[in-house]
Amino acid sequence: IGLLAEFYFVFYKEMLWSFYSVAYIIHTCGYSSFYANIIQYNIDQLVGASADELSSVIYWHILSQPLVDLFYYLLQCLFYGSSYFIIITFIVSGVSVSLVLVSHSFFKHKLENISLIKNPIKLIVRVLCYARKHKYPQNRSALTYWEEEAPSRLDLGKDKYGGPFTEEEVEDVKTVFRMLPLFIGFVALNFSDDSYSSVIDRSFTLPTCLAVTDSIVCFNKNIPSMLTRMSVGIFLAFIVTVSKVIIFVIERSHPDINNLITLLFFPQTIQGLTFILFYPVSLEFTVAQSPVHMRGVMVGLWYATAWGLSYLNSIIAKFLFDCESQYICTSFYYYITKSVLVLIILIVFVILAKRYKYRVRENEVNIVQIVDDHYQRYMEQEEQYKKNRTDDIQYSIQ
Repeated sequence: IGLLAEFYFVFYKEMLWSFYSVAYIIHTCGYSSFYANIIQYNIDQLVGASADELSSVIYWHILSQPLVDLFYYLLQCLFYGSSYFIIITFIVSGVSVSLVLVSHSFFKHKLENISLIKNPIKLIVRVLCYARKHKYPQNRSALTYWEEEAPSRLDLGKDKYGGPFTEEEVEDVKTVFRMLPLFIGFVALNFSDDSYSSVIDRSFTLPTCLAVTDSIVCFNKNIPSMLTRMSVGIFLAFIVTVSKVIIFVIERSHPDINNLITLLFFPQTIQGLTFILFYPVSLEFTVAQSPVHMRGVMVGLWYATAWGLSYLNSIIAKFLFDCESQYICTSFYYYITKSVLVLIILIVFVILAKRYKYRVRENEVNIVQIVDDHYQRYMEQEEQYKKNRTDDIQYSIQ
């Protein structure tokens, strides 16, 4: 749509804005629906996979975004200022979509198609409504005991305390509400992340693009817990905001664009480490702790919190401090305010992480395997019994 608008409606601004608005809405809907479901779909395909394999899928899923950005920046470096850049990106996008459709048609019969039985939103609303109406246990009326068949103690206890929901369903809802406050960490990361694309346009060369890459260092031993790694990521975000305060205080008296680019290399490098320590680990934590039938909702909330807050930060925060543009802000109060907010969020997140109760699910008993093993042992005993009886008969005949 953008390509057609550029070629045919370049002289009509109203039509151009209309086309770009439609393209932006389609892009947002497709982006949100794809990213909110792809990770859950990939995990559903790995039936019986180990925790390391699931973690690898999540980390590769997060790594795909920087890899795509790196490929995009390489194209922009090679064809920077060229009129064919939009056409090249259009062709690359079309080839990518074609490869996805062709691969799906070839491997569709080998993929698992798992449908959700429960509606997670409906379950959460029902549990909350029942908890609001039944704050105290209901005593059973004495007239109900005049029944021909006395109810079991289990049914009486469930009617009095449990309500119409199982213990697993109630624990799922409680787990969701224990996880939601931890999403406050994304606010700190979005405060520390700033876009300086207009500042580095003059130094936008191929060596610069190759230098801006992400690397993940994996340690097989002595790995801290997920909440600990997320806390370290927020602490690094605080260091990023403090370093920007120092940089813009130094550069405010004698602004130099080249010196500013050099000084911003340190906080941007720390920002990359913050991304590595928080984003993939938080997604891994969300997938691991979310109930199976609520995983899609929680991953959708993860994406809405992670990427939606960045747009709000770039739009609202910079207008409050009268920044020079939407790409850069040199206001001292802008960065000192963000530093204080990130410090408060860090303290709150550490307290929530220490009080968080991990959801430990009991291993489900495989009834089919138990029955199969039982009958296998029974058949072996029967064969052994018949064999011994045959030997005894032959021995008695002799």
